[in-house]
Amino acid sequence: MQRRTFLGGSLSTLVAAGALPEPSRLLDSAGVAGPVSPGGTKLAVRPVMTNIIHSGAWEGSCRWQAVPPDKEKAVAESAFASWSRAVDRRFADDPHIELLAPVHITFAEDFRVTEAELAKLGRDGKQADALLISPRGDSQAAFTIGQHLGSPIVMEGLNCRTVDICAYSRSKGVEAYATGSEAELRQLFTLLRARKVFRQTRILFPTDRGLPPVASLASVNDLAALQRQHGISVVQITYQELADEMRRTLSDATAKERAETKARQLLAGAEHVYLKPEYVVRAMQFYETVWRLMGRHRCNAFTIECFEFCSSRLPEKWTVTPCLIHTLLKDQGFASSCEADLGALLSMRLLMSVAQKSSHLGNMFLRAGDVLAINHSAPGLKMNGFDQPGLPYKLGRFVSAGWGAKAVVDFMNNGDKDVTVVRINPQATGMLLLRGRLVGSAGWEGDNLGCSVEARIKPKEGRAVDFARKQADYGNHLIWVYGDYADQMKQLGQMLGMTVEVLG
Repeated sequence: MQRRTFLGGSLSTLVAAGALPEPSRLLDSAGVAGPVSPGGTKLAVRPVMTNIIHSGAWEGSCRWQAVPPDKEKAVAESAFASWSRAVDRRFADDPHIELLAPVHITFAEDFRVTEAELAKLGRDGKQADALLISPRGDSQAAFTIGQHLGSPIVMEGLNCRTVDICAYSRSKGVEAYATGSEAELRQLFTLLRARKVFRQTRILFPTDRGLPPVASLASVNDLAALQRQHGISVVQITYQELADEMRRTLSDATAKERAETKARQLLAGAEHVYLKPEYVVRAMQFYETVWRLMGRHRCNAFTIECFEFCSSRLPEKWTVTPCLIHTLLKDQGFASSCEADLGALLSMRLLMSVAQKSSHLGNMFLRAGDVLAINHSAPGLKMNGFDQPGLPYKLGRFVSAGWGAKAVVDFMNNGDKDVTVVRINPQATGMLLLRGRLVGSAGWEGDNLGCSVEARIKPKEGRAVDFARKQADYGNHLIWVYGDYADQMKQLGQMLGMTVEVLG
């Protein structure tokens, strides 16, 4: 068993050997009401097959074999049943897809879909996020269905009919896609789900000062426009409400026991600890406070303005900083950003949904050798995937007095070195992407204060300085994950109506 070292403290007896869950599994506060994770959001997919059932048997320019209507109907129904079973086998076990009841839409040689047929689409009362359509019989019916429901049309295969349906539907303002492979179809579903999660984002923001943030002016500051464009809402609560909730947490003996249990797990999992255990307990008490407030206000994302928070003197009073809270929330799939930077938070929400990984957020610096540095003490631990083991970590202190728990990782101590970097502009109308390669990291060695966890990245093509110049239109904080997701993020940005720039 690997040896771990700790500072002494009143909770040293809690750091015991034994099988303990990973720290990133700590979110469930033993029944404490909290937010619903976006990770549980599913894409509701309605399989629909269209077919023509002629009123009689004849041959002609679009019908080279006469088939009696009863036989034609039987063949169509058999095809629908077989196709429905195949779709169910393919997607029934996908945790991110909810397959709705399949629907068979038929029409006659007038090529009109009747109201009675369209009514089949709503019999179970469930709204589809996407329509997986097998467009047999004609092209018009698929468009009619998509227009009627207002849901994206998704078809398999690139052929004369599917591209025709796509082009016509798009010209009429109906979203439509034709996929050329199984991988492309599943990627499209991933992006449609990511868009759904994005549009359901509801951010908890404790503040008395409001926006813009002191040191993140390029945050998304027009909240009314943000809601109009993307459906995203921001719940601003006062510092008094935050303080009242923290006071309740600190006076709750059961809450303290929960915090001590979580602290014990965090301490036991760390490679090294640079602060006293009681400060980790206090961080977990602050974590539960935020957790409760997110649940109360039905929020699934969190941010706090570091400068306003610091000036309130509450961090010093409570001996906490937000750093470890951001790490733990991100590792559970919640977007959680530093400094009330909503542009960073929304970038994080999209990138984590696509990659299914936790992320790192930080300030941008240019280092020698045309290297882009991203520095903040808010790394994720589940950066290889929400369902994968976490990165090795240490627990550091943020301030010289010894408190302010934060996670510290060595980004280079990982097999994957490809990365994707993203930033959304202040209007939430544009996205900047970088395909990069991790070339270094800093902050792992030693007892470093403040924002000390750094990733060093070089573009796969082009210059880091050119990317930094483009940030003048987008803002400071950058979000990154392991892996190359630039193509998927570009497509997702376009699906959200954003302009997208890609470097590297």
